[in-house]
Amino acid sequence: MAENINIDKDLKEGLRLLDEGTSIDKAFKLINKSARRGKSKGKSFFVIGRIIREGNKAANMSGDHEEARRYYDTAIKEFTKHDEETLDSLDFRDMGDYYYYYLGTEARDLNKALYYYKKAADLGDEESAKKVSTIEAELASGNENQAPTLSENTKVETEKPEPSDLEDVTPKELLRPEGRIYETKDEEIKKVISSDEVLLRAIRLLTSNAATESEREEGLEMIKMASEEGSVRALVLLGYLYEGDNSLVAADFEKAKEYYEKAIALSSSVAMYRLGLLYGNEELSFYDEKQGHDLIIQSARLGYPYALNRLGDAYRAKVYDTKNLDLAYQYYALAGEKGLGLAYHNMAEIDASRQQIDLSRQHEKSAEENGYVLASGEQEPAFTAIK
Repeated sequence: MAENINIDKDLKEGLRLLDEGTSIDKAFKLINKSARRGKSKGKSFFVIGRIIREGNKAANMSGDHEEARRYYDTAIKEFTKHDEETLDSLDFRDMGDYYYYYLGTEARDLNKALYYYKKAADLGDEESAKKVSTIEAELASGNENQAPTLSENTKVETEKPEPSDLEDVTPKELLRPEGRIYETKDEEIKKVISSDEVLLRAIRLLTSNAATESEREEGLEMIKMASEEGSVRALVLLGYLYEGDNSLVAADFEKAKEYYEKAIALSSSVAMYRLGLLYGNEELSFYDEKQGHDLIIQSARLGYPYALNRLGDAYRAKVYDTKNLDLAYQYYALAGEKGLGLAYHNMAEIDASRQQIDLSRQHEKSAEENGYVLASGEQEPAFTAIK
């Protein structure tokens, strides 16, 4: 750790243990202690956000982008409590990353990212200096949007939500090996567990070849029960079922819209995307192209891979400008990093068109590893989450 970096001893030791991959529980406890009482809380909350976002194999934790956002938000709030003169290069780099990679709930903002990266670079941070060059080139190429649009006539205006305030949360243990980073009331925990268990039992019934018609109907009722218990996955699944193309329920797009809206109220990026597609269907009574565009963009901001991939498709369609192809490639890359094989396949096609054959083969391999079936041209649904 560079000498000019202000970091308290608990966070420093916790990071060392994490890097070594040993004493993970102890590392978590030290980082939590730093977040609660340390002298570099902004860094600590940023580290916690990163752990939750990326997961930790040693602790058997899977990544959770949505849960991570509130901790990134709190990190930004901690950073901005202090005068900039008291911040170090890592603080500024973290702030730049927040706006460049839209890690929290605020929209991606290249200008803010550039500002903070420059601050970090001025203090000697080489990684930030590289980011400065990247962003300046990106802005010079004409990509000054704070968020992409799906059509030239669509303008996106969003209200920036206030950062989540975790100051009042004083848990005994913020970060737990199983992936939860904050304590919840016992009854709330039981409610969430109960609704998800009901949903899992229902899905097993619906997907069983041996299930009778009455058992399948029972499974559908169980999904509805889970949705009433507040299961976001159940709400999204019901919305999807009511879009039709299944033997369980007849298509009812008004009901699909209703379930998606309930899931969106619980911050479901999948529901935003699915409802955005419905709004773009001219045959439906609630057709609203702009509303559909806005929802898909909102879903992409939250990191939903299919929404990011669709933005890539939108830019790729504008082949008259080579800059658009570069933007398409960037959004495909983001979707691919989130586990969507289809996006890697799209990257491979662009690689091939540029005569980058070796790179194309690498991306096709990544596509297969992430559930894209080249023979059928379809993405395996098991590689994406209903959330």
